[in-house]
Amino acid sequence: MNGIINILKPTGMTSHDVVAKLRRILSQKKIGHAGTLDPNAAGVLVICVGKATRLSEYLLDFDKEYICNMRLGLLTDTFDIYGNIISRNDSLMSIDADKVTKALDSFVGSYEQLPPMYSALKVKGKKLYEYAREDITVERKKRTVVINSMKLLAYDYPNIRFKVSCSKGTYIRTMCYDIAERLNTYGTMISLIRIASKGFSINDAYTIAEIEAMTAMRDYSFLLDYDKAMNLDILELEDQYIKKLLNGIMIELPKNFNCGGLFYIKNSNQTIIGLGEIKDQNKIKIKKLLI
Repeated sequence: MNGIINILKPTGMTSHDVVAKLRRILSQKKIGHAGTLDPNAAGVLVICVGKATRLSEYLLDFDKEYICNMRLGLLTDTFDIYGNIISRNDSLMSIDADKVTKALDSFVGSYEQLPPMYSALKVKGKKLYEYAREDITVERKKRTVVINSMKLLAYDYPNIRFKVSCSKGTYIRTMCYDIAERLNTYGTMISLIRIASKGFSINDAYTIAEIEAMTAMRDYSFLLDYDKAMNLDILELEDQYIKKLLNGIMIELPKNFNCGGLFYIKNSNQTIIGLGEIKDQNKIKIKKLLI
């Protein structure tokens, strides 16, 4: 069993919990996720099964899209509603909607973000949330993330609902804090839903219960082929050239094939054998084997 599954992760489950359940349901040991989703967040979680796990490192690089609800005038140690309240501003006056929109718009583009203490990011071999639970604050470096777009969906003071498209590694909880700071107050994330990851949409996602029911009926239509995971160009080669590539020999780049990055390599039976890359401008080699 090899392929990609678009899972609708529920709130309250870790990404590891989802993987463990799917291993049991599908009777497959080789399963992994391409991009962790916080336990208290819901939405699209891309799961790789079998040989598709070799694509995980590439799927991690894709942009994500979220819908977030946040509250002004409230601050917790985790930057979300599940943490301990450390500050609140009950006397805060209502903020004009135009100011909220401008604050959101100001994040579009490159943005230096400080990872939160309650995160799985490792410092000196230890996860930040492990330090946080011991009441230890660790010095962190800001990281550059990219915000492709921000849109205000609803504003009913003190609650803000917005949609954001961003690069991998963006902490939306931290963004809520930063948005509020630009509005001269505190901010806490109330809920978060990942609605898209690369070409995977929440509208096409399956719940774990649906996967279990379909598997019981031997219906595996939820399992997507490699080429549905990444929209890459496809190069079909004759078996004599495939054999050379499999033996680690680079071959000449066909003159009619133009590609600026990775691409799929198919054999004459239309089977994807791996990801290819161009070396030295006119040579092809296999970057990642998928058979």
